[in-house]
Amino acid sequence: MGVIFDLDLTLIDSSIAEPLRSKRDWKSVYALIAQFAVYPGIHELLADLHTWGIPCAIVTSSPRPYCTRVVSTHDFQIPELVCFHDTTRRKPHPDPMLKALKQLGLDSTDAVAVGDEAKDIQSARACGVSTIAATWGALHEDVLRAASPDMVAASVEELHELLAGRFRP
Repeated sequence: MGVIFDLDLTLIDSSIAEPLRSKRDWKSVYALIAQFAVYPGIHELLADLHTWGIPCAIVTSSPRPYCTRVVSTHDFQIPELVCFHDTTRRKPHPDPMLKALKQLGLDSTDAVAVGDEAKDIQSARACGVSTIAATWGALHEDVLRAASPDMVAASVEELHELLAGRFRP
């Protein structure tokens, strides 16, 4: 069993950098990473998943240098990353999720994907991975819900409870 997380607006609130990301001003974005807010409860959730022996991955549409800086700066103990340039087809296509499953050594039925956008749900669904919509960071909750996720979590605490119910020994 494993968990595949989206990064931005799922694990961290990186919205302060969005105007710079849109302009592809990565140097300025990198300067803001330390100011990104980790959603309350994320570190505790990741620690519990680690304790329960549940491997995790991040699948993001962001470039690897950005992702690795965020992971390092905010001390996310998630070694498996699938970033923008790691597949030729990106979310909502299943390729990024399939790559994460391969890295984790899991079948699609043994994983859950958590994300804040419809493309996260669509990508996971396309390869048979169960989905949880993370509405706490979603910019378009109505579109996210319209993607028909298997479950919806309105807070990290609610996500923690859902994952504990599935994974806690």
